[in-house]
Amino acid sequence: MNTDLEKLNYLRNEIEHRGIFRVKPGSPTLPGKAPNSAYTWQFYLRRCMFDPKFVTTAAELLVNQLPDQDVQIGACEAAGVPLGLAMSMILGTPMLSIKKSPKSYGLLNCTEGRVTGQLVVLVDDLAGSQITLRTADSRLARVGLATADFYVALVNKTYHTHDSYLENKKLISLFTCDDFAMSWSSYEKKYSKEPDFGKIY
Repeated sequence: MNTDLEKLNYLRNEIEHRGIFRVKPGSPTLPGKAPNSAYTWQFYLRRCMFDPKFVTTAAELLVNQLPDQDVQIGACEAAGVPLGLAMSMILGTPMLSIKKSPKSYGLLNCTEGRVTGQLVVLVDDLAGSQITLRTADSRLARVGLATADFYVALVNKTYHTHDSYLENKKLISLFTCDDFAMSWSSYEKKYSKEPDFGKIY
C-alpha cells in the first residue's frame, strides 16, 4: 500500500467484512445498552484493532491528520488502547491509558502511564454516545491535566452531532457509518453474498 487512499480502502475493507456483526433477518437481535433496547448490527472493532497491520495503518493516517503533533495520547480503556499505543509509537511520546473508573485499591489512580506535560489528545475506537470520551475528559480535568482542542476516533458513529458532546473540540476520524453496509440486507445488496462474521467465542 503506497498511497493514503489505498491504506484507507484497506481499513474500510477490513472493518466492512470483519469488524461489523450483522443480525440475519429472523434471528434474535442483540441486547442493547439501554433498557429494553436491541441492536440489529454492532461494530466489533477489536477484531481489527488487535491486528498489527490494521492498527499501525490506522494510527499512521490519524497521526497525519493531527493539527498539532506536540501532544500526548490519552487512550480510553479498553478499546482505544491499541490505537492510542500505535499513535504514541509514531509520535515517540509515552501514552496515558485513561481508566473507565479509578482503581478501588492501591494508588486509586484514574490513569496509567507517565504524564509528559503536553496536551492530552483523547483517543477511542468509536465516537458514538461519547460517554467514554466525555468521562475521560472530565476525569483528566479533575486531576489538572489539560486536553487538546481535538480528539480522535477511528469511526464517527454519530455524524454531524458531536459539537453537543465535547464542546470546542474537533473530532478527527477516518470513517462514519455511511462508509459501510451496516445491516444484513444492505451488505447482501452491496456484495451479493451473506455476511460471514465467523465464529464467536
